Parts: sequence; structure tokens; C-alpha cells
Amino acid sequence: MNLQALIWGVVGFLLTLMVLSYLIGDNFFFRLAANLFVGITAGYLAILISKQILWPYLLKPLVGGTLYQRLWVLIPVVLSLFLIFSQFAQLRRLGRIPLAFLAGLTAALLIGGAIFGTLVPQLSAVVANFDVPGWYATPDKPWIRITESVLMLVGVIGTLSYFHFGRGSKRKPGGLVNTRPQIFEILSKVGEVFIGLALGAVFAGIFSSALLAMIDRIAFLGDWITRWVGGG
Repeated sequence: MNLQALIWGVVGFLLTLMVLSYLIGDNFFFRLAANLFVGITAGYLAILISKQILWPYLLKPLVGGTLYQRLWVLIPVVLSLFLIFSQFAQLRRLGRIPLAFLAGLTAALLIGGAIFGTLVPQLSAVVANFDVPGWYATPDKPWIRITESVLMLVGVIGTLSYFHFGRGSKRKPGGLVNTRPQIFEILSKVGEVFIGLALGAVFAGIFSSALLAMIDRIAFLGDWITRWVGGG
């Protein structure tokens, strides 16, 4: 084992122990490792943003770009200056312009991504499952494909019903009470089951990933100790 590998091995060994020390409770060594991770990540992101975004898309066009490129780059420059000026009490209103632009742009991206990246593909998958000739294309147990299609349809309807926030008014002795139609109440209970199954699957996946990461770190410690003791 050469000197460089030994040094980095010791660093990795100590940092791994510091992170795993959280298993016995919050302590100084875990917080130190967390602070190192946050600091290194922030420094790496700052360098990455400077090299991959600020220089090629902002500074380079301003320094050596055409007139059209310089005018186009002035838009983010002005918006950034407005954000900086908003830190002063007299110019605080200027910060609303870039914040409104960012909020609108983010909302548009999120809505477009949710509709065209999630909702439409999922609805298309549900519709595609109800290809009746496809159920019997292969005669081997078509009831399995039928059951899967029905369960998918019920899950989609139940989940959407769970997030139905429309309210109707129902008169009771105490006055008008806002309530949902009974059909949505029933379907929302079905949706709760599918949502619980989905969240459980997500949690199981996260837990298994974290467990595999911990096993990998423990294996790293054992392998490094073996090679260091054995002189390899």
C-alpha cells in the first residue's frame, strides 16, 4: 500500500466512523463530518456553477460576444442586480420583479412537467392496458392481465378522488356543513390504500438503499483494515 493510498484510506476510514457514530446518538464527530460534507459540496457546486454556467453563458458573451449576445445577457444581469438592490430598504420593491419572474417560470415548468411528464403518460398507460384484443393475444391466463388493468384503473380513480377538494353544502341541525359527495368519500378510501402502498414501497426502497450504503461502508472498513494489517 503506497503512501497516497494509505492517507486517503485513513481519511475515508475516519470519516466513515464519524458518520456511523450517529448510530449511538448525535455527537460532535458526526456534526463535524456533516459540516465537512456540506462545505465541500458547497465549494464544489460554486466551482461547477462558475465554470459551467457563469463563464460560458454570462461572462464570455459579455467579454467577447456580439452586440446581440451582450444585449440578451443583460436581462439576467439586470434581474440579478435587482435581487442585490432588494437588500436595501429603499430599493426592496425591485426584488419583486425577478422573484415574480422566477415564481412564474418555476410554476410553468412544474405544471408542464406534472402534466406532460407524469399525468399524460400515466393516463396513456391506463388506456393502453384496456386493449381487449391484447388480453387474448396469448391465451395463457388472460384473467391476470384483466385483473391488472382493473386494479390500475381503480387505483387511478381512487387516488384522484382522494385529492378531490370540491365541497358541497349539506344542511344539518347546526347549519350548513361542507361535505364531499358520498361517491368521492368511498373512492377516496380506496385511494388511501393505494397511496399507502405507494408510500410504503418508496420508504422500503429508500431504507434498502440506505442499508446497502451502510453495508458497503462497513465492507470498506473491513477491507481497508485487512489490507492495512496484511500490508497489501
